[in-house]
Amino acid sequence: MSRKLSKDAPDSSPNKIAVLDGKLHIYKRERSPYWQCGFHHKGVYIRFNTKLRELDEATEAAKAWYYGKQTEIKHGIPVAPKKDRFEHYAKQAIADYEAMAQSGRASPSYAKAIKTVIDKTLIPYFGNYPLSSVNQKLWNQFVRDKLSDRNLAPSTIKQFLNGVRVVFRRAKLRGEIDEAPKFITERKTANDATPRTWFTDREYVKLLRRLNERIDELAGTRWHNDAKELLDYVQFIANSGLRVGEAKKLRFCDVEVKFDKYVLDLDGKPSAYLEISNIQGKRGTGVCKTHFGAAPAFLDIVVRRSVGPNWRDSKEHVFIHHHRDMFNKVLVDCGLKFTNHTPPLRRDLMSLRNTYICRRLIDRAPIYDIAANCRTSVAMIQDHYARWLSPFLSNINYPTPQAADEDDEQPTE
Repeated sequence: MSRKLSKDAPDSSPNKIAVLDGKLHIYKRERSPYWQCGFHHKGVYIRFNTKLRELDEATEAAKAWYYGKQTEIKHGIPVAPKKDRFEHYAKQAIADYEAMAQSGRASPSYAKAIKTVIDKTLIPYFGNYPLSSVNQKLWNQFVRDKLSDRNLAPSTIKQFLNGVRVVFRRAKLRGEIDEAPKFITERKTANDATPRTWFTDREYVKLLRRLNERIDELAGTRWHNDAKELLDYVQFIANSGLRVGEAKKLRFCDVEVKFDKYVLDLDGKPSAYLEISNIQGKRGTGVCKTHFGAAPAFLDIVVRRSVGPNWRDSKEHVFIHHHRDMFNKVLVDCGLKFTNHTPPLRRDLMSLRNTYICRRLIDRAPIYDIAANCRTSVAMIQDHYARWLSPFLSNINYPTPQAADEDDEQPTE
Protein backbone atom coordinates (compact mmCIF):
# COMPACT_ATOMS: atom_id res chain seq x y z
CA MET A 1 0.00 0.00 0.00
CA SER A 2 1.13 3.54 -0.61
CA ARG A 3 -0.18 7.06 -0.61
CA LYS A 4 1.09 10.60 -0.63
CA LEU A 5 2.47 12.08 2.54
CA SER A 6 -0.37 13.57 4.55
CA LYS A 7 -1.73 13.70 8.04
CA ASP A 8 -2.24 9.94 7.66
CA ALA A 9 1.54 9.44 7.70
CA PRO A 10 2.82 8.02 11.00
CA ASP A 11 4.55 11.19 12.17
CA SER A 12 1.57 11.95 14.42
CA SER A 13 0.86 8.29 15.28
CA PRO A 14 1.64 6.75 18.67
CA ASN A 15 4.06 3.87 19.22
CA LYS A 16 6.31 5.00 16.37
CA ILE A 17 9.76 3.37 16.16
CA ALA A 18 12.54 4.31 13.73
CA VAL A 19 14.83 1.56 12.44
CA LEU A 20 17.57 1.33 9.82
CA ASP A 21 18.95 4.73 10.83
CA GLY A 22 15.52 6.32 10.55
CA LYS A 23 14.91 5.19 6.99
CA LEU A 24 12.04 2.90 8.04
CA HIS A 25 9.27 3.62 10.54
CA ILE A 26 7.36 0.97 12.46
CA TYR A 27 4.20 2.10 14.17
CA LYS A 28 0.85 1.01 15.53
CA ARG A 29 -2.34 2.97 15.00
CA GLU A 30 -5.03 3.49 17.56
CA ARG A 31 -7.70 0.77 17.58
CA SER A 32 -5.43 -1.55 15.57
CA PRO A 33 -3.62 -4.55 17.09
CA TYR A 34 -1.18 -4.83 14.16
CA TRP A 35 2.15 -3.15 13.54
CA GLN A 36 2.53 -1.21 10.30
CA CYS A 37 5.59 0.24 8.61
CA GLY A 38 6.50 2.79 5.98
CA PHE A 39 9.13 5.05 4.43
CA HIS A 40 9.31 8.26 2.40
CA HIS A 41 10.22 8.26 -1.29
CA LYS A 42 10.04 11.37 -3.49
CA GLY A 43 7.08 12.88 -1.74
CA VAL A 44 5.21 9.61 -1.42
CA TYR A 45 4.81 7.72 1.83
CA ILE A 46 4.83 4.00 1.10
CA ARG A 47 3.18 1.86 3.75
CA PHE A 48 2.69 -1.79 4.58
CA ASN A 49 0.63 -3.63 7.19
CA THR A 50 2.66 -6.48 8.65
CA LYS A 51 -0.48 -8.15 10.10
CA LEU A 52 1.68 -9.08 13.11
CA ARG A 53 1.02 -8.27 16.75
CA GLU A 54 4.50 -8.93 18.19
CA LEU A 55 7.01 -6.11 17.70
CA ASP A 56 10.04 -8.36 17.10
CA GLU A 57 8.28 -10.35 14.37
CA ALA A 58 6.82 -7.20 12.84
CA THR A 59 10.25 -5.55 12.77
CA GLU A 60 11.81 -8.42 10.83
CA ALA A 61 8.87 -8.49 8.39
CA ALA A 62 9.09 -4.72 7.94
CA LYS A 63 12.82 -4.87 7.15
CA ALA A 64 12.27 -7.65 4.58
CA TRP A 65 9.50 -5.62 2.95
CA TYR A 66 11.66 -2.47 2.94
CA TYR A 67 14.58 -4.20 1.23
CA GLY A 68 12.22 -5.68 -1.35
CA LYS A 69 10.74 -2.28 -2.13
CA GLN A 70 14.19 -0.72 -2.46
CA THR A 71 15.11 -3.43 -4.98
CA GLU A 72 11.98 -2.68 -6.99
CA ILE A 73 12.76 1.03 -6.99
CA LYS A 74 16.33 0.35 -8.05
CA HIS A 75 15.07 -1.70 -11.03
CA GLY A 76 12.79 1.08 -12.18
CA ILE A 77 9.41 -0.13 -10.93
CA PRO A 78 7.44 3.06 -10.24
CA VAL A 79 6.07 3.82 -6.82
CA ALA A 80 2.45 4.94 -6.78
CA PRO A 81 -0.49 5.16 -4.39
CA LYS A 82 -2.71 2.10 -4.51
CA LYS A 83 -5.59 4.00 -6.11
CA ASP A 84 -3.37 4.98 -9.07
CA ARG A 85 -1.99 1.52 -9.81
CA PHE A 86 -2.89 -0.73 -12.73
CA GLU A 87 -4.02 -3.40 -10.27
CA HIS A 88 -6.66 -1.09 -8.80
CA TYR A 89 -8.19 -0.31 -12.20
CA ALA A 90 -7.85 -3.94 -13.35
CA LYS A 91 -9.87 -5.27 -10.43
CA GLN A 92 -12.53 -2.66 -11.11
CA ALA A 93 -12.68 -3.77 -14.74
CA ILE A 94 -13.17 -7.38 -13.63
CA ALA A 95 -15.96 -6.31 -11.27
CA ASP A 96 -17.62 -4.35 -14.09
CA TYR A 97 -17.65 -7.37 -16.38
CA GLU A 98 -18.92 -9.71 -13.67
CA ALA A 99 -21.78 -7.29 -12.97
CA MET A 100 -22.60 -7.03 -16.69
CA ALA A 101 -22.54 -10.82 -17.03
CA GLN A 102 -24.98 -11.21 -14.14
CA SER A 103 -27.35 -8.67 -15.69
CA GLY A 104 -27.15 -10.27 -19.14
CA ARG A 105 -25.32 -7.33 -20.75
CA ALA A 106 -22.14 -9.33 -21.35
CA SER A 107 -21.20 -12.92 -22.02
CA PRO A 108 -20.35 -14.86 -18.81
CA SER A 109 -17.68 -16.82 -20.70
CA TYR A 110 -16.07 -13.57 -21.92
CA ALA A 111 -16.17 -12.11 -18.40
CA LYS A 112 -14.48 -15.26 -17.09
CA ALA A 113 -11.83 -15.13 -19.82
CA ILE A 114 -11.08 -11.46 -19.08
CA LYS A 115 -10.71 -12.23 -15.37
CA THR A 116 -8.32 -15.12 -16.09
CA VAL A 117 -6.06 -13.07 -18.38
CA ILE A 118 -5.96 -10.07 -16.05
CA ASP A 119 -5.52 -11.97 -12.77
CA LYS A 120 -2.99 -14.57 -13.89
CA THR A 121 -0.79 -12.59 -16.29
CA LEU A 122 -1.39 -8.85 -16.41
CA ILE A 123 -1.66 -7.94 -12.71
CA PRO A 124 1.50 -9.87 -11.72
CA TYR A 125 3.46 -7.84 -14.29
CA PHE A 126 1.75 -4.44 -14.53
CA GLY A 127 0.05 -4.39 -11.12
CA ASN A 128 2.35 -1.97 -9.29
CA TYR A 129 2.78 0.43 -12.19
CA PRO A 130 0.72 3.62 -12.25
CA LEU A 131 -1.95 3.26 -14.91
CA SER A 132 -0.59 6.37 -16.62
CA SER A 133 2.80 4.66 -17.14
CA VAL A 134 1.36 1.63 -18.96
CA ASN A 135 2.10 2.54 -22.57
CA GLN A 136 3.43 1.05 -25.80
CA LYS A 137 7.00 0.94 -24.47
CA LEU A 138 5.98 -0.97 -21.35
CA TRP A 139 3.79 -3.30 -23.43
CA ASN A 140 6.77 -4.07 -25.69
CA GLN A 141 8.85 -4.80 -22.61
CA PHE A 142 6.14 -7.16 -21.32
CA VAL A 143 6.13 -9.04 -24.63
CA ARG A 144 9.91 -9.43 -24.49
CA ASP A 145 9.97 -10.48 -20.84
CA LYS A 146 6.96 -12.79 -20.68
CA LEU A 147 5.78 -13.83 -24.14
CA SER A 148 8.63 -13.87 -26.64
CA ASP A 149 10.11 -17.20 -25.51
CA ARG A 150 6.74 -19.02 -25.37
CA ASN A 151 6.26 -19.28 -29.15
CA LEU A 152 2.68 -17.98 -28.88
CA ALA A 153 0.43 -17.39 -31.85
CA PRO A 154 -0.31 -13.72 -32.69
CA SER A 155 -3.96 -14.30 -31.78
CA THR A 156 -2.92 -15.42 -28.28
CA ILE A 157 -0.68 -12.38 -27.76
CA LYS A 158 -3.60 -10.25 -28.91
CA GLN A 159 -5.71 -11.66 -26.05
CA PHE A 160 -3.25 -10.25 -23.52
CA LEU A 161 -3.27 -6.87 -25.26
CA ASN A 162 -7.06 -6.88 -25.30
CA GLY A 163 -6.96 -7.41 -21.54
CA VAL A 164 -4.86 -4.26 -21.14
CA ARG A 165 -7.23 -2.36 -23.41
CA VAL A 166 -10.23 -3.52 -21.37
CA VAL A 167 -8.72 -2.02 -18.20
CA PHE A 168 -8.27 1.35 -19.91
CA ARG A 169 -11.67 1.23 -21.59
CA ARG A 170 -13.55 0.56 -18.37
CA ALA A 171 -11.62 3.32 -16.57
CA LYS A 172 -12.53 5.74 -19.36
CA LEU A 173 -16.20 4.69 -19.29
CA ARG A 174 -16.27 5.30 -15.54
CA GLY A 175 -14.86 8.79 -16.14
CA GLU A 176 -11.67 8.15 -14.17
CA ILE A 177 -9.33 8.88 -17.10
CA ASP A 178 -9.80 11.16 -20.09
CA GLU A 179 -7.95 9.21 -22.78
CA ALA A 180 -6.66 5.68 -23.29
CA PRO A 181 -3.31 5.13 -25.00
CA LYS A 182 -3.13 3.58 -28.45
CA PHE A 183 -1.52 0.15 -28.58
CA ILE A 184 -0.42 -1.64 -31.72
CA THR A 185 0.84 -5.15 -32.38
CA GLU A 186 2.89 -6.69 -35.13
CA ARG A 187 0.18 -7.53 -37.64
CA LYS A 188 0.75 -10.15 -40.30
CA THR A 189 0.59 -8.74 -43.80
CA ALA A 190 -1.23 -10.38 -46.66
CA ASN A 191 2.05 -11.96 -47.74
CA ASP A 192 2.49 -13.50 -44.28
CA ALA A 193 -1.09 -14.82 -44.02
CA THR A 194 -1.65 -18.57 -44.14
CA PRO A 195 -4.49 -20.37 -45.93
CA ARG A 196 -7.36 -21.83 -43.95
CA THR A 197 -7.79 -25.60 -44.11
CA TRP A 198 -10.95 -26.79 -45.88
CA PHE A 199 -12.40 -29.76 -47.78
CA THR A 200 -12.71 -29.85 -51.56
CA ASP A 201 -15.86 -31.43 -52.98
CA ARG A 202 -14.10 -34.78 -53.42
CA GLU A 203 -12.67 -34.66 -49.88
CA TYR A 204 -16.04 -33.64 -48.45
CA VAL A 205 -17.77 -36.63 -50.09
CA LYS A 206 -15.03 -38.88 -48.73
CA LEU A 207 -15.57 -37.42 -45.25
CA LEU A 208 -19.35 -37.96 -45.37
CA ARG A 209 -18.86 -41.53 -46.55
CA ARG A 210 -16.60 -42.28 -43.60
CA LEU A 211 -19.04 -40.65 -41.17
CA ASN A 212 -21.85 -42.90 -42.45
CA GLU A 213 -19.63 -45.95 -42.09
CA ARG A 214 -18.87 -44.87 -38.54
CA ILE A 215 -22.59 -44.79 -37.74
CA ASP A 216 -22.96 -48.39 -38.94
CA GLU A 217 -19.91 -49.52 -36.99
CA LEU A 218 -21.24 -48.06 -33.74
CA ALA A 219 -24.76 -49.46 -34.08
CA GLY A 220 -25.94 -50.91 -30.77
CA THR A 221 -23.35 -49.00 -28.72
CA ARG A 222 -23.75 -45.95 -26.53
CA TRP A 223 -21.88 -43.90 -29.14
CA HIS A 224 -24.39 -44.58 -31.91
CA ASN A 225 -26.36 -41.35 -31.40
CA ASP A 226 -23.12 -39.41 -31.04
CA ALA A 227 -22.01 -40.67 -34.45
CA LYS A 228 -25.35 -39.60 -35.94
CA GLU A 229 -25.11 -36.16 -34.38
CA LEU A 230 -21.55 -35.76 -35.67
CA LEU A 231 -22.73 -36.41 -39.24
CA ASP A 232 -25.48 -33.81 -38.84
CA TYR A 233 -22.99 -31.39 -37.22
CA VAL A 234 -20.58 -31.70 -40.15
CA GLN A 235 -23.31 -31.08 -42.73
CA PHE A 236 -24.79 -28.24 -40.71
CA ILE A 237 -21.54 -26.31 -40.20
CA ALA A 238 -20.21 -26.94 -43.72
CA ASN A 239 -23.43 -25.42 -45.07
CA SER A 240 -23.81 -22.55 -42.59
CA GLY A 241 -20.28 -21.35 -41.75
CA LEU A 242 -20.94 -21.10 -38.01
CA ARG A 243 -17.95 -21.00 -35.70
CA VAL A 244 -17.51 -23.85 -33.21
CA GLY A 245 -18.48 -21.61 -30.29
CA GLU A 246 -21.51 -20.27 -32.15
CA ALA A 247 -22.74 -23.78 -32.91
CA LYS A 248 -22.32 -24.76 -29.27
CA LYS A 249 -24.69 -21.97 -28.17
CA LEU A 250 -27.24 -22.50 -30.96
CA ARG A 251 -30.82 -23.21 -29.79
CA PHE A 252 -33.80 -24.64 -31.66
CA CYS A 253 -35.71 -21.38 -31.18
CA ASP A 254 -33.00 -19.53 -33.12
CA VAL A 255 -33.57 -21.57 -36.29
CA GLU A 256 -36.31 -21.15 -38.88
CA VAL A 257 -36.81 -23.31 -41.97
CA LYS A 258 -37.57 -21.38 -45.17
CA PHE A 259 -37.88 -22.27 -48.87
CA ASP A 260 -36.35 -20.79 -52.01
CA LYS A 261 -38.85 -21.06 -54.86
CA TYR A 262 -36.17 -20.28 -57.41
CA VAL A 263 -34.03 -23.31 -56.49
CA LEU A 264 -35.76 -26.69 -56.84
CA ASP A 265 -34.73 -29.94 -55.20
CA LEU A 266 -34.66 -33.37 -56.88
CA ASP A 267 -38.42 -33.70 -56.46
CA GLY A 268 -39.03 -30.38 -58.19
CA LYS A 269 -40.03 -28.63 -54.96
CA PRO A 270 -38.56 -25.40 -53.55
CA SER A 271 -35.31 -26.13 -51.72
CA ALA A 272 -35.24 -25.69 -47.95
CA TYR A 273 -32.67 -23.52 -46.19
CA LEU A 274 -32.27 -22.22 -42.64
CA GLU A 275 -32.41 -18.69 -41.36
CA ILE A 276 -30.54 -18.49 -38.05
CA SER A 277 -30.92 -15.52 -35.73
CA ASN A 278 -29.42 -14.53 -32.39
CA ILE A 279 -26.05 -16.11 -33.18
CA GLN A 280 -23.85 -15.50 -30.14
CA GLY A 281 -20.39 -14.97 -31.61
CA LYS A 282 -17.12 -13.09 -31.15
CA ARG A 283 -18.55 -10.01 -32.91
CA GLY A 284 -21.75 -9.87 -30.88
CA THR A 285 -25.13 -11.14 -32.05
CA GLY A 286 -25.52 -11.99 -35.73
CA VAL A 287 -27.70 -13.72 -38.32
CA CYS A 288 -27.04 -16.31 -41.01
CA LYS A 289 -28.76 -17.66 -44.11
CA THR A 290 -27.47 -21.17 -44.69
CA HIS A 291 -26.85 -23.10 -47.88
CA PHE A 292 -29.32 -25.83 -48.76
CA GLY A 293 -27.42 -28.77 -47.21
CA ALA A 294 -28.00 -27.51 -43.64
CA ALA A 295 -31.80 -27.90 -43.56
CA PRO A 296 -31.94 -31.74 -43.96
CA ALA A 297 -29.32 -32.17 -41.23
CA PHE A 298 -31.23 -29.86 -38.89
CA LEU A 299 -34.56 -31.61 -39.50
CA ASP A 300 -32.88 -34.97 -38.79
CA ILE A 301 -31.85 -33.57 -35.40
CA VAL A 302 -35.41 -32.36 -34.72
CA VAL A 303 -36.77 -35.86 -35.37
CA ARG A 304 -34.05 -37.71 -33.48
CA ARG A 305 -34.29 -35.45 -30.42
CA SER A 306 -38.13 -35.72 -30.45
CA VAL A 307 -38.44 -31.98 -30.00
CA GLY A 308 -41.89 -32.08 -31.62
CA PRO A 309 -43.71 -29.87 -34.12
CA ASN A 310 -43.31 -26.85 -31.84
CA TRP A 311 -39.53 -27.00 -31.84
CA ARG A 312 -39.45 -23.24 -32.51
CA ASP A 313 -40.51 -22.77 -28.88
CA SER A 314 -37.67 -24.90 -27.50
CA LYS A 315 -34.65 -23.25 -25.90
CA GLU A 316 -32.66 -26.50 -25.87
CA HIS A 317 -29.30 -26.48 -27.60
CA VAL A 318 -29.30 -28.02 -31.07
CA PHE A 319 -26.03 -29.90 -30.52
CA ILE A 320 -25.50 -31.82 -27.30
CA HIS A 321 -21.82 -32.70 -27.62
CA HIS A 322 -18.67 -31.17 -29.06
CA HIS A 323 -17.43 -34.36 -30.85
CA ARG A 324 -13.89 -33.07 -31.31
CA ASP A 325 -12.21 -36.40 -30.52
CA MET A 326 -14.53 -38.48 -32.69
CA PHE A 327 -14.13 -36.02 -35.57
CA ASN A 328 -10.34 -36.20 -35.31
CA LYS A 329 -10.48 -40.01 -35.41
CA VAL A 330 -12.66 -39.90 -38.53
CA LEU A 331 -10.21 -37.50 -40.21
CA VAL A 332 -7.30 -39.81 -39.44
CA ASP A 333 -9.23 -42.88 -40.62
CA CYS A 334 -9.97 -41.41 -44.04
CA GLY A 335 -6.60 -39.69 -44.48
CA LEU A 336 -7.93 -36.13 -44.28
CA LYS A 337 -6.34 -34.95 -41.03
CA PHE A 338 -3.65 -33.06 -42.96
CA THR A 339 -3.76 -31.13 -46.22
CA ASN A 340 -1.51 -31.60 -49.23
CA HIS A 341 0.22 -28.25 -48.64
CA THR A 342 3.95 -27.97 -48.04
CA PRO A 343 4.23 -28.08 -45.11
CA PRO A 344 0.97 -29.98 -44.41
CA LEU A 345 -1.67 -28.06 -42.47
CA ARG A 346 -3.78 -29.66 -39.76
CA ARG A 347 -7.58 -29.87 -40.14
CA ASP A 348 -10.04 -29.63 -37.26
CA LEU A 349 -13.67 -28.64 -36.65
CA MET A 350 -12.99 -25.08 -37.83
CA SER A 351 -12.19 -26.54 -41.25
CA LEU A 352 -15.94 -27.02 -41.69
CA ARG A 353 -16.59 -23.27 -41.42
CA ASN A 354 -13.69 -22.70 -43.80
CA THR A 355 -15.24 -25.18 -46.23
CA TYR A 356 -18.45 -23.15 -46.31
CA ILE A 357 -16.57 -19.93 -47.08
CA CYS A 358 -14.39 -21.52 -49.77
CA ARG A 359 -17.31 -23.24 -51.48
CA ARG A 360 -19.32 -20.01 -51.53
CA LEU A 361 -16.35 -18.21 -53.09
CA ILE A 362 -16.04 -20.92 -55.72
CA ASP A 363 -19.78 -20.58 -56.40
CA ARG A 364 -19.04 -16.89 -57.16
CA ALA A 365 -21.10 -15.53 -54.26
CA PRO A 366 -20.30 -11.84 -53.55
CA ILE A 367 -17.46 -11.64 -51.08
CA TYR A 368 -19.24 -8.91 -49.11
CA ASP A 369 -22.29 -11.15 -48.67
CA ILE A 370 -20.11 -14.01 -47.47
CA ALA A 371 -18.38 -11.76 -44.93
CA ALA A 372 -21.71 -10.47 -43.59
CA ASN A 373 -23.21 -13.96 -43.43
CA CYS A 374 -20.16 -15.32 -41.58
CA ARG A 375 -19.84 -12.33 -39.25
CA THR A 376 -16.28 -11.51 -40.27
CA SER A 377 -14.44 -8.90 -42.33
CA VAL A 378 -13.87 -8.76 -46.08
CA ALA A 379 -10.14 -8.37 -45.42
CA MET A 380 -10.07 -11.63 -43.48
CA ILE A 381 -11.72 -13.53 -46.34
CA GLN A 382 -9.43 -11.93 -48.91
CA ASP A 383 -6.22 -12.69 -47.01
CA HIS A 384 -6.99 -16.17 -45.73
CA TYR A 385 -9.39 -17.60 -48.32
CA ALA A 386 -9.82 -15.85 -51.69
CA ARG A 387 -6.14 -15.26 -52.45
CA TRP A 388 -5.39 -18.98 -51.96
CA LEU A 389 -8.17 -20.25 -54.24
CA SER A 390 -6.78 -19.08 -57.59
CA PRO A 391 -7.00 -22.58 -59.15
CA PHE A 392 -10.73 -22.53 -58.43
CA LEU A 393 -11.47 -18.83 -58.95
CA SER A 394 -10.25 -18.07 -62.46
CA ASN A 395 -11.66 -14.98 -64.18
CA ILE A 396 -12.99 -13.57 -60.91
CA ASN A 397 -11.85 -10.17 -59.71
CA TYR A 398 -11.92 -9.58 -55.98
CA PRO A 399 -11.12 -6.27 -54.30
CA THR A 400 -7.47 -5.66 -53.47
CA PRO A 401 -6.67 -7.01 -49.98
CA GLN A 402 -6.81 -4.23 -47.42
CA ALA A 403 -5.77 -3.83 -43.83
CA ALA A 404 -8.02 -5.58 -41.34
CA ASP A 405 -10.66 -3.51 -39.58
CA GLU A 406 -9.45 -1.53 -36.59
CA ASP A 407 -12.28 -3.12 -34.61
CA ASP A 408 -10.35 -6.39 -34.82
CA GLU A 409 -7.87 -4.82 -32.41
CA GLN A 410 -10.49 -3.96 -29.84
CA PRO A 411 -11.86 -6.36 -27.20
CA THR A 412 -15.54 -7.06 -27.57
CA GLU A 413 -17.66 -5.78 -24.73
